[in-house]
Amino acid sequence: MGDHEALHESWRVIIEDLETDLARLQSAPHVPMDEPMLSARWSPPAVAGPLPDEYAIHVRDLIARQRDAVTRLEEARRVTGEHLSAVRAAASSTGEAVYLDVEG
Repeated sequence: MGDHEALHESWRVIIEDLETDLARLQSAPHVPMDEPMLSARWSPPAVAGPLPDEYAIHVRDLIARQRDAVTRLEEARRVTGEHLSAVRAAASSTGEAVYLDVEG
């Protein structure tokens, strides 16, 4: 394999791993998250050159989709925090029966 092909293959593998992680994040409510994300062990690639031009548009799209996923995750984290606060407040009551409004 020549240098050009090796460079393309290296970037292809990196991009595929990031795509796989993004797909897992986007389906997270329905997919068990018991295994670490591929990018959790990511380190700067040891490729012998810059991103090939052929991948530029695809990578820009990937970055935009990652940003969207981060926004959704931040919102889910905020809502989860609110729910957790409500549960903690109910749990720290005087021991009387407590009803938690999960609809409103």
